[in-house]
Amino acid sequence: MKAPDPASGIIPTAEKLHEKRIYFTFQMMKPLFIIIQMLCCIPLAGQTIHGLVVNPDKKAIPYANVVLVTKTDSSYIAGTVTTEDGKFTLADTSEGVPLNDCLIGVSHIGFQTAYHQAAEEMGTIVLANDDERLGEVVVNGSNAPSMKLRNGKLRVNVQHTILANTGNSIEVLSLLPFISRTSEGVSVIGRGTPRIYIDNREVRNTDDLQRLASDEIKNVEVDFHPGAEYGNNIRAVIRITTVRKGEGLSANLTAEGVQVKHFNASGYGDLNYRWNKWDFFGGVTARHTHKESTVRNTLDFTDGQAAVNVAQELNNITRGCSAGGNVGLSFSNDGVNDFGVRYDFTRTPSGRDNQYGAGTYMESGTDIHSEDIELLQNIERTRHILNAYYITSFGEGNRLNVSFDYMSGKNRSGYTSYWEQNRNVEAYDDGNYHLYVGKAQMSHQVWGGTLHYGTEFSYTDNKSSYHTDENDGTNLTESDDKNEQTLWSLFASMEKTFGGFSLEGGLRFDLADYKYFHGGQLQEDVSRNYTKLLPYFEANYDGGGVSLSLSYSSNIRRPSYSQLNGSTMYVDKYTYQRGNPLLQSAYDHILDFMCSWKDLMVNVSHTWYKNSIMQTNEMMDGQRAILFTSVNIPHYREWHASISYAPTFGFWRPKVQSGVYKQKLLHAGQHYNKPYFTYGFDNLFRLSSNVNLSVDMWGTALGNLYLAEFHPNFRTDIGLNASLFKKSLHVWLKVMDVFHTDKERWTDCVNGITFDKNRKLDNCGVMLQLRYVFNPQRSKYKGATTNSEIMRLY
Repeated sequence: MKAPDPASGIIPTAEKLHEKRIYFTFQMMKPLFIIIQMLCCIPLAGQTIHGLVVNPDKKAIPYANVVLVTKTDSSYIAGTVTTEDGKFTLADTSEGVPLNDCLIGVSHIGFQTAYHQAAEEMGTIVLANDDERLGEVVVNGSNAPSMKLRNGKLRVNVQHTILANTGNSIEVLSLLPFISRTSEGVSVIGRGTPRIYIDNREVRNTDDLQRLASDEIKNVEVDFHPGAEYGNNIRAVIRITTVRKGEGLSANLTAEGVQVKHFNASGYGDLNYRWNKWDFFGGVTARHTHKESTVRNTLDFTDGQAAVNVAQELNNITRGCSAGGNVGLSFSNDGVNDFGVRYDFTRTPSGRDNQYGAGTYMESGTDIHSEDIELLQNIERTRHILNAYYITSFGEGNRLNVSFDYMSGKNRSGYTSYWEQNRNVEAYDDGNYHLYVGKAQMSHQVWGGTLHYGTEFSYTDNKSSYHTDENDGTNLTESDDKNEQTLWSLFASMEKTFGGFSLEGGLRFDLADYKYFHGGQLQEDVSRNYTKLLPYFEANYDGGGVSLSLSYSSNIRRPSYSQLNGSTMYVDKYTYQRGNPLLQSAYDHILDFMCSWKDLMVNVSHTWYKNSIMQTNEMMDGQRAILFTSVNIPHYREWHASISYAPTFGFWRPKVQSGVYKQKLLHAGQHYNKPYFTYGFDNLFRLSSNVNLSVDMWGTALGNLYLAEFHPNFRTDIGLNASLFKKSLHVWLKVMDVFHTDKERWTDCVNGITFDKNRKLDNCGVMLQLRYVFNPQRSKYKGATTNSEIMRLY
């Protein structure tokens, strides 16, 4: 397809296009300023408690616990933590109890707990040192819950609770409402993979979550309605705050062994040296994996008058080793002129994903022939990430946060295929990428509320190539592709609390310039410029022990760069895979409602998808094989409902949750509307002050997700966690997939082609982890970037 000539009048010239962009941008941003003005004009209808927490030297204390309780029975009413500059803002949700009948309690590890008469202006609260009880101080009213939903955010205290001795951060998160385990870490039910931060630093892989021990976590905040500063369909954000202690050298050394069919091992090591306001830190990680699973693939399609059936029985063996490290420094000055820099490196020098077995080929019910199969893949990856940030505060409640990211990487995959002991394909796929990201964000206190606004920039240069050295009887397409994108974003939001109510609204404006090159030539029919305005609104109520939250958001889903690749790649003799350079970005419109009462939480949402990106299949031209590719589905709808109940009964903390997805999807004349159910029953038992037992069960029922039908699945894990020698040595023993029921089973039936996969996963086994900690503490590094381009490169 040839792009229209600007001189033809079909599209404007460059000068006119630039003028139109400026005018259009101004017009589209006008509603943003109108919403901000409207929110700023809302009168302050309720009481808000303000204060500053400092130590005896008058230095601010960040991350101190602040709670509002009744005088009569210490009943918990509301709570928060102080910011980096020691300040706190606490909405009065006393639900009819006058402030004169309430107390403000403030605590922080290493200081004596202080209680003061509650008032709107608490002034400066000084916490006295308490070295003798270091590590044991906590504010905990007799009826204070360990978690509370407020303003669409779930806040959970972990330190000094039963959750603090569960293993690592994945175990802690999986015990929270609406969060479940996945092979990639954790998932938020109805929202997918969340964006996770540890002390404001973004988590890039599951290693960061696995190496963070549960007793290092102070509290967790789960934001179910992320605001305008997040892009590309970020539907949930988890922020983990760790315990911070004194100065000096700290060490955290972890060794883990997993025995499934084969032995797997991993190790982590972290050092941190704190001197005054400086942190110097570094860490290393190493991993060896060796897993073996059984796979059965069946393929049915019609070619002309013949009904073709292909059945394969394969052993899938994956082996690999990887290593990585990080080094950095940070300067923390209570939120005034804080800065830091961090470098991360990961390397997978050798990874193998090999399949061996046999297959049968049938036509119209007649067995034509059987064949031996060997599919060999070698993988090599390298990644570098550099992050830097600067944070400062000035005036009353004004804060500036500037961050920068640079990421580069190389990937190489080699493919070799043998059929009947004869090599028929030898190919390799190379990729390298560079990403530059910059972000600046301001926050102000305006009319009793908080105004956030900022800008974000990213430039992506992604190259990929696919070539074959041997190509016998296949229909492969070699390619050299390049994706280049410049993305500018503007965002602003305003949040305001009055009484038991709060409102938040905002807009995000994206302006993208995307170019696609094939064989070194710019493909004008695929390259495009586009703009998008993404609104966001949320209303909340907290009172009478009930929390309600209603939100609307519009999100954008950009295809990954691997999905935009134009090459035809070999999977096996009957299966190929191809990218789709014509894919457009998808848009979601989400209406979401949440409510909580005590330990019970309910979530209901409706999502309308436009141009959603889904994997489909079709027949290969000139060959009896199918092609997996990605397409845009014009529109479909999805309803989701889930319920979670997580009480605490003395030494027992169960969590029961279930969810259902129901989509209305029609594609190629076929409906995919079967509801999909999930369920889980997690149990944590405190056997003693240093020993916990966990019994976790979760699974799914038959139903449709996108264009596939997923079959039932079930898994059970049992774990024992103990802290020894004054909590310097931690032992974690876990029996995984106790009944050996974990599997991957789904059927894809599209365009008259049925593909069925049944993989018996290699997760049944025993894990033993030993962790030694010395003077445990985490660095005060605060670098964070929310740019979604990073995920498109993975």
